[in-house]
Formats: sequence, structure tokens, C-alpha cells
Amino acid sequence: MSLKCYFALVLFSSFASFAFGQQPAASPSSGQAVRALPRFDAYSIFFSRELGNAFGGSLGISIFDNQTFYVVGLSPELELERWGVGLDINLRISQQGQLRQEDWRDGISSYLRLLRYVRYGFKRDSLYFRLGQLDAARLGHGSIMFLYRNNASYDARRLGIEFDADFGHFGFESVVSDVSTFYVVGVRPFWRPLHAFGSGLEFGATVVSDFNENANIQLSHGADTTNRLAQSGIIGRERALIALGVDAGVPIVRLPMFDADLHFDVAGIVGYGAGIAAGISGSLKNLFGIAVVSAKLEQRLLTDRFQFAYFDALYEQGRYRQSDTAIAARSDDLRHSARGDLGIYGELGGSILGKFHLFGSYQRLYRSTRGALLQISARFEELIPALVFRADYFKRDFSLEKLFTLDEQTFAQVEFGYLPYPYLSLSVVYQWTFLPVRGENNTILRYEPLLRLEPRVSLRLQF
Repeated sequence: MSLKCYFALVLFSSFASFAFGQQPAASPSSGQAVRALPRFDAYSIFFSRELGNAFGGSLGISIFDNQTFYVVGLSPELELERWGVGLDINLRISQQGQLRQEDWRDGISSYLRLLRYVRYGFKRDSLYFRLGQLDAARLGHGSIMFLYRNNASYDARRLGIEFDADFGHFGFESVVSDVSTFYVVGVRPFWRPLHAFGSGLEFGATVVSDFNENANIQLSHGADTTNRLAQSGIIGRERALIALGVDAGVPIVRLPMFDADLHFDVAGIVGYGAGIAAGISGSLKNLFGIAVVSAKLEQRLLTDRFQFAYFDALYEQGRYRQSDTAIAARSDDLRHSARGDLGIYGELGGSILGKFHLFGSYQRLYRSTRGALLQISARFEELIPALVFRADYFKRDFSLEKLFTLDEQTFAQVEFGYLPYPYLSLSVVYQWTFLPVRGENNTILRYEPLLRLEPRVSLRLQF
């Protein structure tokens, strides 16, 4: 049995035995033993939960790389108790009256990706399941996988799975990037040995593997790839890239309004390097009755050929890139460019009055000019009456000089909206995203940065 099949078997057997054989542990508010990973972590506070039944529709103009399309969009969301379903249907019609070909060239996958999500519960709940687009997948404290996106592009969307269960004494978190390929598969089982005594002391172990054939390759730098691929740029290829980690966390404060935790992580990538992180996190659950705030601070130590949060928001775009004259790969960059260092990492998430939401994270290495990571996400929903603002920005190898430079190491999305009526929105969406460049047999060779601009009129009805 291959390693990929073994991962799949473990994941789905776990779903069957845990989801139907036992009852999940109660949440902290039920009065039972407190979970070690608080529900109020920084990103969970920021994250907009899909709640309620609604029907959304939009009309607009979408500009992809100087090509104009008329857009008709439908985005219904249905909720039944803890279950939820969301669709994302966008018909982009050219000025010649033709549907945009890139939206429908993946066969059955083009239709399956209209499903935005099917979910049960939410991340950090005692039982959580999601099938569809993964916008912010994370395992444990995030040393290996943090805010991973399985959709590298609108034109290459995938159906992934997140499945977590917490039974008090033990539980697990798991991720599958794509149910059709099982390329990126991750699982983190955890154990709380003192749960019966009311302690949230927790030990976890994480394994994440990428079974894509280009996930772990060694390149001959400067090679010309105009000839056959196997004879030119690639001089070594492993069957999979595997990252392993162990972690421990312990609550040090549990009060009605304030939580604090200590954690310690050791992570490594097989055949590459390793890193150690020690940190503290805390949450203010009801600040002056108007705000919820959570923060985390870590000290990080890493060897050569290692990166924390290797599986991040831009992993799918950077895994492998082949042009007419060169090949680049994330694993080869890790092998030759990542240097040992000491650094600091912090994150902050907050919500004020349920109308202003903010999340930010930043990693800075002390000696290296590379390795800095920055993510900022913000939402203003009628904090100023009738105005809406949403933004997401992620930058790898960040520096102040590159703050406003949009390149292959950047993901950016901004929306400005005005609500003349509660159910009607006039907005403009600006997105720096990626377009897949395909070769023979529809194989994706690389992703090229793409500017997308979309004025739209949206109607959203709650029922």
C-alpha cells in the first residue's frame, strides 16, 4: 500500500470511528474541562463565519489582464442547525457573447468547484468538517501549515477537506488539499493526559505530506529546459515531501474574560532542516463589552533549509514553475536559499462591535534579509454607516521596499463597497491573483500573476 493510500485510509477510518462512534467533548462554555487550544485564537476572531440563510446575486464587469467580461454571479448560502452549504456561481461572458474558456476547461472539476463549501460546525468547534474551498487551513500552532489555501487560482479551484474532532482526552485535526488527487495531506492527532483532572495540558504530533511529483525536486541551476524536462532542469526527484512536528501546549490562565497559553513546537522537513518555536498566546474575550482580542508571540530558531509554515497561502503557486527557459521550485529554493537563523513571530486578531475585524501576522528573522512574512486582513462592515471595506494581503520575503510591489510572492485582494439599501451593494473588487499556464494534457506548468478588477452591483437577501 502506497503512503498516499495509507494517509487516505487513516483519515476516513478516523472519520467513521470518531464521528459516529463517540460523542465529541463539550465546548469550554459547557463547564467541562477546558480545551488547550482556545476557540478565541487570533484568526478565528477575524474569520467571518458563514451564518444564516441568504441569497446573493451580482452583476458586474470583470477585467482579467486587459480582457473585459460581463459577470453574472449567484452565491446562495443555506444553514440547517450546524450544517451549512454555500455555492459560488460566476458566469463570465466576453464582449463576443462567449463564456470565458478558462472557467470551464477542467471537465467535471469545473462544475464541482461551483460548490464553495459544505460544512458542519467551524474550526475550533468540538466537531468540524468542511468540503470545498480551503481559504485558511491550519494545523496545531501553525509551525508546519498555517493559513494554507488549496486554490492557487480562480481558474484552478479544488475541492479540499478539513476534518477535526475533539473528544476531550484526545482528538485530531486533518486536511486534504484536493479530493481528486490527495496531493497535500496533513493530520495532527493530540492527547490530553490530565483531562480528567481539569487540565488542558496537550501533546500533539503533526505530519503533512505533498505527493505531487514536483513537490520534492532538485534542480540544476542555469539549465536550459527547451529540451525534454527529464534531460534538462531536474536532476533529482523524491516521491514525496514530508514535514513532521511535535508540540506541547498548556493553559496558564483560564478566566471568564481572559485566557493565556504557553506552547512549544519542534518541526522539520525530512531531508532538509528543522526549527523550534516557543511562545505565549492570550485572549481577551470581552474587553469593555465591545471588543474581543487575541494575540500570540513566538521566539523561533531554525536551521539551514527550513521554513516555518512551509504550507502557506502561496504554497500551491510556488510549488513548481516551468517557463520556456527555466524551472523553479519551492523545494529547491528551500534547499539553496533558506539559512539558519533566529527570529520572532507575532500575530494579532480582534473584533470591535462585530463590525470591525482585523488580523495580522509577521515573522522577522534577525540576520537574514529573506524569510520575513507579513499577512494583514481587515474588514469594516458598516463601522461607518453604509460603507464596507474588505482586504487581504500576504507577502513572502517581505521588506519595506517591497510593501507595494506586487509579484509572484504576493497575494492581495481589496473590496470597497457602498450600501444605498441594506440589501443592495455597489462595490469594486481589486485582486492580485494568479492565472495557470497550461501545457500538454492540460497540465499546469506555472502560475503567472494576474490583475483582476471587477466593478459590481450585488443583491443579498436574508431569509
